[in-house]
Order: sequence, then C-alpha cells, then structure tokens
Amino acid sequence: MAAGCGGGAQAKSKDQPPVPDAARTTAPPARKVVIVVDGKRQEAMTTGSTVQEVLAQAQVQLGQHHLVKPPLTAPAGQMIKVLRLLSAPVTKTVKTSAPTIKKKNSKLAPWSTKVMRKGKPGVKVVQIAWVKRKGKKIKAVVDETVKRKPVAEILAVGPQSAASGSAAKLNWKALANCESHGNPKAINSAGYYGLYQFSLSSWASVGGSGRPSDASAAEQTYRAQLLYNRVSGRWQGQWPVCGHFLFS
Repeated sequence: MAAGCGGGAQAKSKDQPPVPDAARTTAPPARKVVIVVDGKRQEAMTTGSTVQEVLAQAQVQLGQHHLVKPPLTAPAGQMIKVLRLLSAPVTKTVKTSAPTIKKKNSKLAPWSTKVMRKGKPGVKVVQIAWVKRKGKKIKAVVDETVKRKPVAEILAVGPQSAASGSAAKLNWKALANCESHGNPKAINSAGYYGLYQFSLSSWASVGGSGRPSDASAAEQTYRAQLLYNRVSGRWQGQWPVCGHFLFS
C-alpha cells in the first residue's frame, strides 16, 4: 500500500498578543518649593504632593505648637509658610474701627458737619500666641481672618475758611500770642480754651461744639472773628487784657 503523502494535518498556530511589560512606577519629577519658616525664606527641591510630605522631605521640624499655611494635609503649592509658636494660640473676636470719609458741602454752615451715613465697625477673628522674634519672647497676633469689613462713615463738611469783612483784617496772630502763646491746645484751669481762650459759653454762642482746644486753629480763628462781629467790635468784654493787640 502506498505510503500516504503527508500524514496527519498540522494544527494551525494562532497569533498570540504580546505579553505586556510589568507596570512601571515612575516617581514624580522634583520641583522647587519656597518654604518660609519663622520669617526665614528657604528653597527646597521636593517630590512631595502634600504640605506635610514637602516639610518632611525638607526636614522642617514643627514643634508642639505651630501654624502652617496651607494646612498639612492640603496639596502643596509653590509656597509654604510655617510659624512655630511658644504657646497654643488663643482665638478672639475683635471689632475694627470704621474710617470716616469727609465730603465738602457748600450748603452747610462754615465749619459745621452732618453725618450722611453712619459708620459700622468691622469684625475679625485673631489668634494670639507667644512667639520668639529677634531673640525675644513676645505676645503677638499670629493669624487673623476678616469676618466683616467696616463700613465707612460719610461726613459732610461745610466750608472751612476764615470769616470775611473787617474782622478778618485784624491781627489775630498777635492776639493769639498774647492769650495762649499761639498754642491752639492751650487750656486754662479757670475754664478758658484754645488760641483765643474762649469760655465754653462764648464758643457755643458762635456755633462751636465740644471744647475750643479740640478744634483746628483755623476754626478757632474763624469763630473768634464771628465773636468779634457778634459783639459789634466791643473786644474789651472778650479779651480785656490782650484785645488791643488786634490793632497792632
């Protein structure tokens, strides 16, 4: 019997996909981070992803009490600030004063004021702790958060100029030098105030408020001139000792 031609048919091999390489873990590239510790700036190359990892790689010791921004568990940005404290911080809520914005108003009487909008104090939360600065232990505000910004008071202010007329031409500087040595803050224990030693009643009679010695020198001069006009130039009743200097 003739031999067969080829024997049994060979099994066709199927293409197998290549076996993938084992997964490779690549460390993130090092990057530069600025670290400010107790006010001193330093730069560090790090692969850390969180603030805590970066500080650990930079070998920054935190101590028992500290403030870190951003927080330790937060992702690390380009800058980290560390303040090491000598005591645990104490948190307080405090008010901040409202500023005053003055606006001129020609319709008001000279040197008078009118509140157009009341101010409102702001509110902030502060943390106070003992810290070491320049080799000394001091108590300082180490952190603060503004909870409410202050609202400014708006104050309308009348014209601030000297009086006109014949009174303005007199020698008020000479009178002030005699009455108070030219000191707008001068106070006499007998109850007289300012450049021209007003009594509180005479000051109020020409529109002044508060104490004359708390007003500006320009306002005191303005009201002294009003007083002179109010008494029709009879200066002897107001400045019996020094009044003659008005005509020097």
